[in-house]
Amino acid sequence: MPTPFATAIANSPLHSGGFIALDLQGNVYLSSGDGPNPRISKLSPSGQLLAQFIGFSGDSGVQGVAVDSQGNVYGADQGANDVVKFSAAGKVLSTIGASQIGEPGGLAVDSHDVLYVADEAGAAVEVFSPSGKLTQTIRGTFGKTRGLAVGTLGQLYVVDHERGRVLTLDPSGKQLASWGEGVNGITLSYPIEISLDNLGDIFVTDPGDNALQKLSSDGKLLAKWPARDKYHPISVAALPDGRTFTTEDADDGKSARVVERSPAGSELAVWR
Repeated sequence: MPTPFATAIANSPLHSGGFIALDLQGNVYLSSGDGPNPRISKLSPSGQLLAQFIGFSGDSGVQGVAVDSQGNVYGADQGANDVVKFSAAGKVLSTIGASQIGEPGGLAVDSHDVLYVADEAGAAVEVFSPSGKLTQTIRGTFGKTRGLAVGTLGQLYVVDHERGRVLTLDPSGKQLASWGEGVNGITLSYPIEISLDNLGDIFVTDPGDNALQKLSSDGKLLAKWPARDKYHPISVAALPDGRTFTTEDADDGKSARVVERSPAGSELAVWR
């Protein structure tokens, strides 16, 4: 495998526990995770720092991050137990879910700009309209909800990182499938985040197994790509063509990086 090129990001926004999202232009959004000065950083597809989104009132860092079709940016503010919505220019537009979310984690936005929030404390998924109104609370046999993704037909993928599995639900919240726990040869030790490409392939980060796993749309294991150099994967975002960007934390908890991979799993670039 060719050696990936490394890019040093000026005033690097990388912190441990950060989540990642992509917009339609391939720009990369990184949440500050467990780092100080909670914010979301926007980087170009080549890793150039373009902007920062600041306006979180909590002090526990920013976990999930998402971008809608209008370029609005969402960040899960765990300290304040809500989601902050920014315009594409970085203006705070609203806070969503105050007193309605126990502990916001992973975020996802569907093609209609409906927002899905993993409520880790409530073991649920909260669904909000584009205007920020709570429209649905989805409960199931979740141990602890974490990463979320929405398919083209409205199916919801939920990472249950406490029980080591991925659940697929229909738009009403009815469970369609459960992967992990040895089903179809898939074992997930401690999965965190999930993303989909245009083929419906599913990418799941599993720091417990120290790998990024790729599953087919019907839940078969296609590939497993181990992290290297004493790093472990945290969050993943996939482009339509199957390229992925993964945030990885060092085992010592002191540094983080972003790894870009081809659809076949070859490392294309590493940002530090």
